[in-house]
Amino acid sequence: MKKYAIIAAVLLVVMALCPLAAMGSAKEKTQSENQAVISYSVENKTEYITVMSSSTGGMQKIEMREYLIGCVAAEMPANYHPEALKAQVIASYSYAKRMTEKSEEYITDSPLTHQGYVNRQGRIQNWGEDFEENEKKISEAVDAVFGKRLIYGDETALAVYHSISSGETRSAESMWGKEIPYLQNVASAGDRLSPDFIQTQIFSQSDFAEKLGLTAGGDASEWVEKIKKDNGYVAETVICGKTFSGNEIRELLNLNSSSFEIEFDGEFTVISEGHGHGVGMSQYGADYMARQGSDCEEILMHYYPGTKLSE
Repeated sequence: MKKYAIIAAVLLVVMALCPLAAMGSAKEKTQSENQAVISYSVENKTEYITVMSSSTGGMQKIEMREYLIGCVAAEMPANYHPEALKAQVIASYSYAKRMTEKSEEYITDSPLTHQGYVNRQGRIQNWGEDFEENEKKISEAVDAVFGKRLIYGDETALAVYHSISSGETRSAESMWGKEIPYLQNVASAGDRLSPDFIQTQIFSQSDFAEKLGLTAGGDASEWVEKIKKDNGYVAETVICGKTFSGNEIRELLNLNSSSFEIEFDGEFTVISEGHGHGVGMSQYGADYMARQGSDCEEILMHYYPGTKLSE
């Protein structure tokens, strides 16, 4: 989902939720309102997906198997456990199917809008001499679960994901203001073992004020008046009398996560935990669970409680 504004009801949530978590706006739509994201060829029994290049704006129809290989390659490290890779395949496929159900015209290749995708040539360039090994590993994960998706009730689940949680995931309601039954906060303690769990940034008083658009004066140690948290993530903070959401602070200060603390000792030290929006499956947590013996279904049921797998 990978490395994190993304006003209205379900459409806002769908456009905002993207794995790493998920932080941007879609480019101007160029297709007709009737064009589906996913299509199926009866002749060769192959499923296709229409993907927009975030760099060129061009549209391409891609076989679903290739799309999922390229999506997982873009969204999750290839050295993650095979069961974590399978969980990512199912989450990515479910997300793409959800776009179809919600009448999206296309899906982009950007994790800032939807979810990432890198084509075969890009994978060769990115992986170099590890291409064959990584391609085989991800292809095997795709083939093992191809066609499986998460459902809740009678529709495909909105299977959003992110890189690393703060030690527990965040509910959709606390993040986007809309309750989704299977996107609740759940424990993900293994995330604290990630070498990328902690990010520390130091700001001078003037830089801190400038980045937040503050007209600040007086005792800087009193600028941060209040920090209100929800499941470890900052819901709201008041700085110099101005109220910010945790997501606004994250964006303005370029933090990895909205789970953060602000300390002052002549300068402002901002310590954030995790990476991404924190909703849905933690990719690092999925890998940790897999290495503890969980299979892909157990991983998915943990991070999306109440859902089930369906073909």
